[in-house]
Amino acid sequence: MSRKMDEDMEILDDTGESLNLDSRLTSIPLDALRKSARSKIALYLDDQSDIIDEECGYVTDWNGLAELIGFTALEMRKFSRQKSPTQDLLVDWESTPALNPTLGNLWKYLIELGRLDVLQDCRSIVIKDAENYILMRERLANDYLPVQENQVSQSSAPDHYVDETRMLVTGDIDGSITLFDAFVCYNADSTGKDIIFVKDMIKKLEKEYDLKLCVPGRDDLPGGSRYVTDAKLIESRCKRMIIVLSHEYLHSSACDFQVKFAHALAPGARSKKLIPVLIEPSVPIPQILRHVTLCDYTKNDLMEWFWDRLAKSVKAPLDPEPSRMGSSIESSSPMSIPSSSSLQSQASLSPSQSLSSIENYRLSNDSIKNAQRQLSESASMSSNDSGFHSSSFQSHGASSLQSNQSSFSNEYTSLSTESFPTSSSKAREKKKGTNIFGQIKAKVSGKKYNNHTSSQA
Repeated sequence: MSRKMDEDMEILDDTGESLNLDSRLTSIPLDALRKSARSKIALYLDDQSDIIDEECGYVTDWNGLAELIGFTALEMRKFSRQKSPTQDLLVDWESTPALNPTLGNLWKYLIELGRLDVLQDCRSIVIKDAENYILMRERLANDYLPVQENQVSQSSAPDHYVDETRMLVTGDIDGSITLFDAFVCYNADSTGKDIIFVKDMIKKLEKEYDLKLCVPGRDDLPGGSRYVTDAKLIESRCKRMIIVLSHEYLHSSACDFQVKFAHALAPGARSKKLIPVLIEPSVPIPQILRHVTLCDYTKNDLMEWFWDRLAKSVKAPLDPEPSRMGSSIESSSPMSIPSSSSLQSQASLSPSQSLSSIENYRLSNDSIKNAQRQLSESASMSSNDSGFHSSSFQSHGASSLQSNQSSFSNEYTSLSTESFPTSSSKAREKKKGTNIFGQIKAKVSGKKYNNHTSSQA
């Protein structure tokens, strides 16, 4: 009778004891076998045998087992080079699911090979390993039972499509986006003065000054990434940051991240986004905050101004309107200069160009005196050459010079007063009117040339 029998047929040893495995153990995977059971099975099958069983037609050692399992001749040659071919065979078998590596199949193949000795000597240790495997699986199933329902963990929405910044604080649950006047940066793990001051600040600023504060531990929703939540609240939801400086603050990595992130959004503190509040004396001020003005809670003589000062610093706009004085200078209309036709061409110049024109037209008392002296000398020479009376020409030249002097003086005064009312008189007297002096010399030279021509005639 062939030993290739049904699984329901019972196999008995010489003493009449059943060698079959319990039906609940036959489907257990082969990796349930531990080191001792594998070594004991290999002790029987590693022994090389040249006997071919007449009923099954296979060698009754590990080679026959490898053929029944379905390994190729090339794989069997690999097993033969190992120290324990049987153990290497079991490892390869359990790593190949297509070959059905179960205890039931191992038992069936050993029966087909007629190795009842292996079944009889190894049955107890194999059953023990199988029972331990079942208990381990039951224990793992109870210990790692998921809290949520299956449909929650098996959601079809990919996790990377979820916007974790949409719901940040408790006020976002109704669908609206909650905005705050200030983010409170403090050591939430502290049990000392920090939390006491924060609670007092909430009562003062929220109830008396109608401000809305974002307080970690009170407003933020648990379950999200801590630093992502803090960064999004500071950047998009909060106008200011109140930094509670204490000895506990210096030991908080979360506070260090929050302050550095806020400082990066407002470098140089131009928008006054950071508002440090010192609540304990002798606290070393971090380097990043040493240039920022503090609100000192440790000085009793300043307490009457403290809360009002802090509230107004939070309420202050981030980007106040530019000064009217500054904007009026930039947006002022083109400057118009009255009087002389030579100055009218400068009417559309900018303030800097007008300043250059004014400097060119300034005439000091020294330049006028020099012009009068040269005019007198020229008139004297002309009268000697042409026979004209010097006093008459000198009088005519002096009156012309005085007229020019008066005209340009009026123009200079009008232009200086209109465009630069704050300039000092001494500074104006020191400026040289080179262009005006050139015009006066041209007039004098013209008169001299005309007199000379008439004398020749």
